[in-house]
This record gives sequence, C-alpha cells and structure tokens, in this order.
Amino acid sequence: MTATTAHWNAPARLVVVAMILGVGVYGMALGTTYPLLGILLSGTAADAVNGLNAAATGLGLLTGIALIPMLYRWMEAGVLPPLGIVVMAGSLAALSVAEGFWSLFAARFVLGIGANFLFVIAETALTTVTPMHQRGRVMGLYSSVTAFGFVAGPAVVAGYPHQAQTLLLGCAVVVLLALGPLLAARRPVSACVTPAPLRAMLAPLRGDGSVLVLVFLASAVDAIIIALLPVIALRQGFSPAEGAGLVAVFHIGLVLGQPVIGICLDRLGRRPTLMACCLISALATAVVAGAEWIGIWPVAATLMIWGAANYGLYTGGLTVLGDRHRGAALAAAVGCFAAIYGIASTLATPLSGLLLQGLGPVGFFAACALAYALAVVLGARRLER
Repeated sequence: MTATTAHWNAPARLVVVAMILGVGVYGMALGTTYPLLGILLSGTAADAVNGLNAAATGLGLLTGIALIPMLYRWMEAGVLPPLGIVVMAGSLAALSVAEGFWSLFAARFVLGIGANFLFVIAETALTTVTPMHQRGRVMGLYSSVTAFGFVAGPAVVAGYPHQAQTLLLGCAVVVLLALGPLLAARRPVSACVTPAPLRAMLAPLRGDGSVLVLVFLASAVDAIIIALLPVIALRQGFSPAEGAGLVAVFHIGLVLGQPVIGICLDRLGRRPTLMACCLISALATAVVAGAEWIGIWPVAATLMIWGAANYGLYTGGLTVLGDRHRGAALAAAVGCFAAIYGIASTLATPLSGLLLQGLGPVGFFAACALAYALAVVLGARRLER
C-alpha cells in the first residue's frame, strides 16, 4: 500500500488521519507530565534528581524499541498503536496517585513504552504511504499535531499547577479517545508496515549518521525544554506559571512552524532547510540566555522561533529517512530514529540538570549553542542534497 504517486487512496488517507490523531494525544500526554511533575519535584529535589526522574520516559521509549520486534511474533503491526494508547492511559492514571521518586519513575517509564508502541509504527506508516514530493508537508503536519499536545499540556498546567491528580486523570481520558481511529486503521497499517528485526536497527547508524545527529539534538533540546524550562525560568526570576507558559510558547512555535518547514523541505530541499534550522536555533539560545535582563516578551518571541527551528530538525530528519528507505529497511531506520530519540530524552534531562546546577542558566544555554554549531560543522555537511 505504498503511495508512489500524488493520488491518495482511501486506506492511505485513513492511515494518515489515524496516525496523526494518535501522535497528537501522545504529545499531550508527555506535554502534561513533563512540566507538571517537574514543578512538583522542584520544591523537594535538586535539579539533577529532577532531571533523572524526567529521564524515565526516555528510558521507557528505549525499552519499547527492544520490545516491538518481539511483539511482531504475536501480533500485527497495526495492533501496536492501540496497545500503546491503552498502556499510556493506564500509566497516566497511575501517575495521578503515585507518590515518591520511584513510583513516579516507574509510571513514567511505562508511559514511555506505550508511547513508543504508538509513534514508531505511526512514523513508519506515514512515510510509507506518503509520496516523496509531498513527504515534507505531511511530516510537517505530523510534527505540528504532535506539538499541539505539547502546547495544550503546559498551557493547562500553567492554569492549574496545583491540581496534578485531576489533570493526569483527564489526560488519560483524552488519550483513550484516539483508540477508535487507531483500531479502524489497524488493517491498512499492518499492510504497509514491514517488520524489521532488532539487529537491523543498527545499520542506519552508519548510513544515516548525519541525520541521527540532528535528530538527537532536536530531541534532547525538546526534552530539556519540557522538563527543565520551568525550573530554569524560576532561576531567571519568572514565576512557576510563567515558566510553564514559556514551555507552551516554545511549542506554539513548533505547531505553527512545522507546516512551513515542511513546505521548505519539499520546495527548497532537505539540506538547506535543515542547515537554516540549526543556525536559527543557535542564535535563539544566545537571546534566551539573557532572559532575566530582556524580560518575558522578547524571551517568549524567541522561544517561539526556536521551537519551530529546533523541531524542524526532527521533521527534516524523518523526511530524509523516508526518501532513503523502503519496506523493512524503513522500519529499521525509523526504529533506530526512535531509539536516538529515546537516548536523547534519557540522557539530556539528567545531564542538563547537572549543567544547570554547575553552570547556571547562561552556561546551560551556551552549551546548547555550541551543540548546534557542532551539528552544522560535523554532521549536517554530510547530508545528501
């Protein structure tokens, strides 16, 4: 059911709609838990401990990568996204009653596993059914809808920062709403996703290394912003509500920017668009580093631009993988892509917590700028035109 022309058939349209709805609730689940739990832990735990707890979701994402090839032995690929929705909803319900570091860690870990069941299959199916000359726009829409959840979650947290149990239970209910479309798309998803063994996911580390560097950077920054920006904002003199609001602003830029970036990927090319995203992100970090001197509104505007440009690396990287691979090779590449996302989410938050603790906000943002510069010099120059 691979789409090789500009004409969309009914199963392909069903796959696109169902997968995009599914990843929208995935974004909302993570967008709610990261800032909400970060604020709750900030009063009782050091920055490094806070970052370590947030890394549980990324560790769950990595574990999901290992489980997916095993689950292919017992079920079709199309069953995994609905299964992921059920696991995520149960994890959110558990988070609403969890107390203490390890209870929260365990529930966030399982949340990551369920999320990976959903978005690994979604990304493979979307890139399979989308024509190459429209792939950038579809991936832009996919990223935009995902980011909308990351906007809705922090925005609600900003309004109700002290009603954690109610917010998490409500989030679990909303996640379950995606179950219907995903079940409806089960058969066409199974038809278009070719399973790949776990060992095949190592191959893209050589052939797609430059893409994976950019994805690692985009994913790491995104996880850091969600988990620790409220804490950083407190250090820079902003209130908890303003900190959560800045996370939402970052992702509003992501929502608004990805369709534009998708058009640029299709019309201007993959490489020029990705390089522009890196450079814009590096400049944005310099502005945000001076947040306590320039005030809330210039910081908010800069974060909006940074959010769009940073996640453009993810959108562009996924588009490039879709251009390069088909069938089982595509499933392996997306699996490796998701593993890099999980590694970035796992390592970024504890390491950034240590950086924040040792260098303060200015040093932390300087390290981000250096990472973008290294990505341009070392990784992105190897991208094929």
